Amino acid sequence: MRNRTPSAAVIIPAYNAAATIHRTLASAVTAARHCTETQGLAAEIEIVVVDDGSTDATVSIVEDWVKRGQVRLLRNVVNKGAGASRNEGVRQTSGGFLFYLDADDIFYPDHIHTCLSALLADDTLGYVFTRLKIDMPFHPDWQKSLDESCPINFCVRRVWHDMIGGFPEEEDFRKFGTEDTLYRMCLRRLVQHKKLDVETCEQFASPGNALDRQRAKLAMSVAEWKLSGVDDRFVLTPQMEAVATARLERIAKLRGG
Repeated sequence: MRNRTPSAAVIIPAYNAAATIHRTLASAVTAARHCTETQGLAAEIEIVVVDDGSTDATVSIVEDWVKRGQVRLLRNVVNKGAGASRNEGVRQTSGGFLFYLDADDIFYPDHIHTCLSALLADDTLGYVFTRLKIDMPFHPDWQKSLDESCPINFCVRRVWHDMIGGFPEEEDFRKFGTEDTLYRMCLRRLVQHKKLDVETCEQFASPGNALDRQRAKLAMSVAEWKLSGVDDRFVLTPQMEAVATARLERIAKLRGG
């Protein structure tokens, strides 16, 4: 019988995000309040920013939110990358359900409630994810792929994050920005999951971020892209291949296959 109050952590890695972090935190706080106050779901929700060695005003902006008692701030001594920062945020929190939000993106008010409600209603689900709003023109062929690869539009039970070993922290994953790809791949292979047919968060194209780098590809249909010669292939270095192989082999053993 479930009698404990469910708890969740929203982990936000941030590096030189002064231009966007206020908007991001406002959206996370609003979503948490919508869940517990407007919708009345009895849950403990903690919002944690992991500053990854910012040299701009990111920390001072987050500290203003900390003073209001709405956010907790952790700081990496050196820049470690988004995957390692998310892992550190998980280690320093105790929520049974994990959300991730990048420092230039937003949750819509119903995101946390929608995901938590679905997971609390079905113990067989390891994670759920929603539809993602993309703040730039893109061909509809890519919607499914974007929904299944972005770190911000899903919620996972902590036990499964721990089971797969969290986000990869090896240098090549950080260099090519593919921590999220392996993380979600491992979860798909390991646990039952469900897509919720509702748009609950928004990803923005910031200069140089992953979405911005894929503008040319995402503007085309999949068929057009395959014929275009646009070099946007998934880079798989020997280090990445070794890590991915080891993780997937471990998951196969856990599943008994």
